[in-house]
Amino acid sequence: MIVRRFYRSRFGFFALALLTGLLVGVTTVVLIECISALQDAVFTRYGADKISWLAGKSDWSIFFAPILGGIVVGVLLRNVPNNRIHGIADVMEASAMRAGRMDVRSGGIAAVAVWVSLGSGAPLGREGPAVHIGASITAWIAEILDLDRTQSLTLLGCAAAAAVTASFNTPIAGVLFALEVVLGYYALRVFAPIVVAAMGAVIIRQSVYGNGAEFSMPDYAIGSLWELIAFAVLGLAAAVVVQLFIYCVIAAQWFWQKSRVPVWARPGLAGILIGGVALYLPLSLGVGYEGTSLALNQQLPIALMAGLLLAKLIGGSIALGSGFAGGVFSPSLFMGAMLGGVFWFFINWMFPMQTSMQGVYSVVGMAAFASAMLGAPISTLLIVFELTVDYDLVIAVMLASAMASTFMQVMPHGSFFRWQLHRRGINLQTGRDQSLLRTRNIDKLVTQNYIRVAAQTSVTKVEEAMYASKHYIAVLENDQKEFVGSLSTDDVVACAATSGRDVHCELAKNDTEHVIPQSTSLLAALQKLNDLESTYAPVVRTGGETVEVVGVIYKSDVLNAMYDMVREARSEEYGVT
Repeated sequence: MIVRRFYRSRFGFFALALLTGLLVGVTTVVLIECISALQDAVFTRYGADKISWLAGKSDWSIFFAPILGGIVVGVLLRNVPNNRIHGIADVMEASAMRAGRMDVRSGGIAAVAVWVSLGSGAPLGREGPAVHIGASITAWIAEILDLDRTQSLTLLGCAAAAAVTASFNTPIAGVLFALEVVLGYYALRVFAPIVVAAMGAVIIRQSVYGNGAEFSMPDYAIGSLWELIAFAVLGLAAAVVVQLFIYCVIAAQWFWQKSRVPVWARPGLAGILIGGVALYLPLSLGVGYEGTSLALNQQLPIALMAGLLLAKLIGGSIALGSGFAGGVFSPSLFMGAMLGGVFWFFINWMFPMQTSMQGVYSVVGMAAFASAMLGAPISTLLIVFELTVDYDLVIAVMLASAMASTFMQVMPHGSFFRWQLHRRGINLQTGRDQSLLRTRNIDKLVTQNYIRVAAQTSVTKVEEAMYASKHYIAVLENDQKEFVGSLSTDDVVACAATSGRDVHCELAKNDTEHVIPQSTSLLAALQKLNDLESTYAPVVRTGGETVEVVGVIYKSDVLNAMYDMVREARSEEYGVT
């Protein structure tokens, strides 16, 4: 109890944020090392140079590894909810809808699935799963310590920042990623603990791998300012290719659903195609940092870059669509670098005397592609700068990223994560408040303040019963006790004034369409009441051909509940009440 009170205090929570950063940092580093060790075992790699090994590998282990890995992942899929491995979209959903609380068990299964998937060569990334695993850990901690809603959300942001920091050695970008993508808002009261968590993660990262940049490359500079037009077009091209990638994932999922192949068999079958492509383009396997580094250092021919772009796009979409575990950030860097190199070829062909080096376009393409894929231009900019430690290209990178992100907003899918959430009925683009209201149903607002009367009862007797019970809504039933309508005191008074008090009350009733299902959300309930132009509605439970009234809901209660939820959300974001 004393420990719980300590961590719920302001200064105690800072200590908890530091512990979270250290713990998630260790978890992420262990994940990286486990993936690398499995790659060593599966591919029987000799020597320390990953680039030369992967580029020169020619035996059949490349073909069979994704197949065997897919079979293992398929077995794991049978033991997770909805037969899918969770990722960053689930962390965003937990932040927006469930106050940072997540299924802890899903994090453990995701860790194993990611280890097997990436270790066997699935062309996906490790950063998204690292964020989800860290978020699962902090959800478990928040539950044990009984943290309040605001502290649980902040701890979730701490986990996201720590995972990104430990993955990339990018503490600044990790903090902004947590605020921009996971939490969705900026506030000093959450910013400080997240910074502390990132500090803990960077200590772990640099203790193991040192302080060097993830990608080393020559010093690049922009050739001329006219190229800003080309960089803007590159940003638009990146957004188009990201949309194509999302549609490829959709097509892969549609294919498996129509094929009726069991969920457990899909990753193994997809591994056949992934392994077959990798026999000719081995750099498309795995996270892809080797190929990205080669592209940034201008060591790949244009034809190979075009092939690797296509291989990663198809392979990554097939892997995600079939159930392999992994993220999209590293593939975004890979595809962006390849797209930039191919784009440079055409620009240099048209303007050979005024074009920057190929590596410049690879860096810019990498940032633009990742911005479009993640829907997080600010944190993506900083990740690219911290990965490359090259700030001379800042104008080009900012312009291309801005164009890519803006163009994504006018296209069908705002980002990969938003597309995933949209498929679950969650649209964060409409605002966090509306998303919250869509996920809260009306159960707690249903009241029993109504009376039941026979449809043949006179208006006078209904009025007397209402005033005697102090309930101003009547539910009407026929002789078989079936629901046939409802009316309020206003309806009774109006009927008495026009038709007299001795008529049957069913003349004044609202029909059976004047109801709200029990599973309705707050936002949908308010919209229904507005459409009915009513201050109340019976709440019904339907089953087959029967309709059962379980209570009544009032518009004033819905409005009060919505106000309380919005005020709570504002309190979390800005620290005000």
